Amino acid sequence: TSEKDNTQTTSTSTSTGDTSSLARAASLRRHQDTRTHVVGELYDTEKSYVESLQILVNKYIRPLKSAEWSPMVDASLVDEIFYQVPEILAHHESFLEVLRQRLSSWDTKQKVGDVFVEAFTKQPVIDTYTAFINNWKSAKEAIKIATQTKPAFAKFLEHTSRMHKGKLTLDALLIMPVQRIPRYELLIKELIKHTQHDHPDHQLLVLAQKEVHDLAVKINRMEREAFQHEQMQQRVRDIEQLIEGVIDLVQPDRTFIRYDFVTIPGGLGTKKDRCLFLFSDLLLITSIKRKSGTMRKTSPSSSSPSGFGFTLFDMNKYKLLLRFSLDNLDILKSSDVGLKKAIREAENLEEDMTLLNQITDLVSHLNCPHQAVEDAVKDLMGSLNRQMQERQSYDLQLLNLQLSVTTQEGVENLTIIFPSTEKRSTWEVAFNEAKQKLALSTDRRPPPEFLHPLPIRKTRAGLQFTCAVATLGLNEHGLRDVWVCNSDGYVGQVCVLSLQPEPTVMSCNGVCNARILCIASIPAASSLMMSLGRRKSLVPDTNALVGSDSQPGDVDVSQTQSANGNIQLDSDSSDDDEEGEEEEEDVSVSQEEEKPSAPSQESASPPPPPPPPPPPPPPPPPQPKEESEEADNHYPTMWLGTEDGCVHVYNCNDNIRIKKNKMKVQHSAAVHCIIYLDNRVFISLSSGEIAIYRRDPDGGWNTTESQTVQVGSSTSPVLRMLAVAGKLWCGCQNFIKVFSTATLEVEHTFQVSSDSSRAVLCMVTSGLGVWLAVQHSAVIRLYHATTYECLQDVNIAPAVTKMLSACDDIIRQHKAACLRVTALLACKDLLWVGTSAGVLLTLPLPHLTSSTTRLDTLPNIAGIHHGHTGHVRFLTAVEMTELATSTTGRHHRSVRSSKETSTPVFLGRRASLTPATGCRVLVISGGDGYEDFRSSGLSEAAGRDDSTNHLLLWQV
Repeated sequence: TSEKDNTQTTSTSTSTGDTSSLARAASLRRHQDTRTHVVGELYDTEKSYVESLQILVNKYIRPLKSAEWSPMVDASLVDEIFYQVPEILAHHESFLEVLRQRLSSWDTKQKVGDVFVEAFTKQPVIDTYTAFINNWKSAKEAIKIATQTKPAFAKFLEHTSRMHKGKLTLDALLIMPVQRIPRYELLIKELIKHTQHDHPDHQLLVLAQKEVHDLAVKINRMEREAFQHEQMQQRVRDIEQLIEGVIDLVQPDRTFIRYDFVTIPGGLGTKKDRCLFLFSDLLLITSIKRKSGTMRKTSPSSSSPSGFGFTLFDMNKYKLLLRFSLDNLDILKSSDVGLKKAIREAENLEEDMTLLNQITDLVSHLNCPHQAVEDAVKDLMGSLNRQMQERQSYDLQLLNLQLSVTTQEGVENLTIIFPSTEKRSTWEVAFNEAKQKLALSTDRRPPPEFLHPLPIRKTRAGLQFTCAVATLGLNEHGLRDVWVCNSDGYVGQVCVLSLQPEPTVMSCNGVCNARILCIASIPAASSLMMSLGRRKSLVPDTNALVGSDSQPGDVDVSQTQSANGNIQLDSDSSDDDEEGEEEEEDVSVSQEEEKPSAPSQESASPPPPPPPPPPPPPPPPPQPKEESEEADNHYPTMWLGTEDGCVHVYNCNDNIRIKKNKMKVQHSAAVHCIIYLDNRVFISLSSGEIAIYRRDPDGGWNTTESQTVQVGSSTSPVLRMLAVAGKLWCGCQNFIKVFSTATLEVEHTFQVSSDSSRAVLCMVTSGLGVWLAVQHSAVIRLYHATTYECLQDVNIAPAVTKMLSACDDIIRQHKAACLRVTALLACKDLLWVGTSAGVLLTLPLPHLTSSTTRLDTLPNIAGIHHGHTGHVRFLTAVEMTELATSTTGRHHRSVRSSKETSTPVFLGRRASLTPATGCRVLVISGGDGYEDFRSSGLSEAAGRDDSTNHLLLWQV
């Protein structure tokens, strides 16, 4: 019996073990089957994905780039729509082939995790996908625009989608790369679920899941950021449509932060309602006018992007008054600690008053006599009321915020009054945060985009570029031209560069028999000034008032300066009805003439010519001639200074091929520099003198009664002048003399080089910084605009040597031995440096404050691959914005001004400024030859055009 029981027990145990083994084997087979099935699904979906990518390449890209379609669809448009698609296809064709090989030799121990790790940890794959995602929104927008503007392209897309077996549209195909990576993660998770822990593929799959997950998260984040960026761009576009006079507000890296309703002091103690629009790099100040037929509604006085109330804004009209770059703004006398303390004390007083009101209510319910308690509470409430009244005057001061505005005319103050201390405090925090982010983002700006070289064939041997500047007037395309001067010592020639339809030299003509040393764009006369002049009420220009803007081209404001040096906005545009606006427009004047002579300055189209004289037979009276001369003064002019002491003046729209100069002024010495400032023209001569010209009552220039001031000497002439903080910096040999345009005296002198033979050669300014270079030196120096301290020395020799590494040894050694800075330009937060080696460099412009004493961190100097074979002769810049099509409202500004002074308000005091941020700018380098420093220069074409003058063009 015992043996029988043992036999039965053994049999039962064996049966149980067999069942467990069979279950494990069955489970393993199921996992293996599922695993095989998942891998098969992976292969099938990957094959389908590759086929879709092949359709994009074979059915879309290649046909659209064929000779049949090239006339109708530009190749650059095709590249934008299908950006990175061929590269993605190449990666996945390789990935699919590896999967096919693994499946062809599939067994239970086969691995696929290593295939994923190998494929999706390669940096080229990651870069390709991220670049595709970044461009995806742009591709969709390009498709939308192309289908609307090119009917043939729309028909092609429709026909091609019908031919697809799944009838998928182009949009459906292009979104596949966005969706593919997350799909991989799901399949890998399924594989891990059905892969044993001891399987050789398990750890590889876990690693693959991590890598693919990280890539998917990155893609999702980029997609989300792209969506948020598009939302922000749309919001900025809406604001641009909302504010009259705003152009070029939409920029790729610009975000809107908040708006605030404030008041700003005007003349005679008045206050005007204004609206502040704070962006990541800009501050706009606008007037506010309620639309007729609308009712005022209470609303919050500020808003963030998340709560932008366009319903509120539809109730009002907004007109641009001022547009400032945040780099040129600073908060004065910030008392954040005192402000927070005041807010806290005010809150405590309000809480105490609330408690006393509650106590009064409770005391009134007492049954026992309580007169003493009531008297005590009343005394406390009276004391609190007195404290609150005393605080009101103090609180009013806390509502004020003073901004320091840095321009080349000087440092001005702008007072802003907020509706509450809380609004002022939060605005100040947002402003400071925006400035900090802007300073940190400077080094991350995209590099300038090189367009192409433009050779300028010589009409005479030995012609070399000397200088260039953009016109202030607009051509028939609504764009500015650029006048480029050549000389060989005997003849002065001007080449006119037109930017429409693409940069082209329209003409090259000799204008004089001497070397042209300098050129300047001079604004036209103001209609207001001419009317005042005809009434003989003009006063000396030394009393002209500052009108400043830090964003050239977009400022429309009647802007005056009170006795304390504060900027006032007296544009009477806050009336509650439409009549005020009509009256304002009636007394507004064209602001074409207010614009300074900067590449970035905008000028309005010239006014229409005066009516023609009466027809014959009566002889025309002299009045039409006067009117013609007056109309002539409405045009900006170009002043050319020559080595023989002549200044040739042309209207900026003159065709110099067929029209002689408007005016010719002879001086006793060579003309080195011409600057427009304070409604006057300053001309430096090789004798050390500065000649000063003023306008006559009709707005023309009085060239017969110039004023001469001795600033330098014949051995130390003023070679360069620059408008800095309301003064003229004059480079006299190795010294800078700070010349006051008010007193016409030298206020300060400081040395910039210990070597007296090294004269100041180049000067540019940006904000509170002045960069300068001296002759025969590879060092540029940064000085503070108001303290005159040297903040930094930057040696550009190492950066140039690095750029010349691909050149021939002898050429490299020669260029390095005589290296020096030959040109400077401040534009779009970058300092451009031209050198004798033909190499161009850029470095970020630092943000300076009034208290900056030294910069310890050296800037990151970036070399530009495209340069000149010989010297860089000049650097200049010109706005590419088409101004003629913009709203006419911004071509007018109110002439109402403060009556506290009898001085007429002369606006647009800016001198030769550099372009600021806010619009597309073309940077132009002129020099000898053209060279790509990435090549070794050993090609057949090397040296062929070394002697040909070239203009190199960049877009920033």
